[in-house]
Amino acid sequence: MGASATRVRELVAALAETQESAHHGHPDFRVRGKIFATLSEHEDRAALRLTNVEARALAERSPEVYRLVSDREPIGWVSALLERVDETELVDLLDEAWRLRASEQPAKRRKR
Repeated sequence: MGASATRVRELVAALAETQESAHHGHPDFRVRGKIFATLSEHEDRAALRLTNVEARALAERSPEVYRLVSDREPIGWVSALLERVDETELVDLLDEAWRLRASEQPAKRRKR
């Protein structure tokens, strides 16, 4: 049980087209330039961009592990306490957060 910031980085690195960057003074993880996960300033929590339904459900089911950070339709952010998170679930959640961001298509510019 539990994961580390190093493990989060390893899991993210296994996903296609990802890069680590920084956002508001803490690490973030991007696919095609779009943030799908972050680490807290002290790297003890990971925030994940999920559907608002899934984010809410995680926070309600396991408040000792997950905290709802943002709940805007249709997207929500949930923060996971790394020392308590189930690594198998974290793998699935990172994959889901990556998939949601990677599936977004940038708007096409019209030629004038």
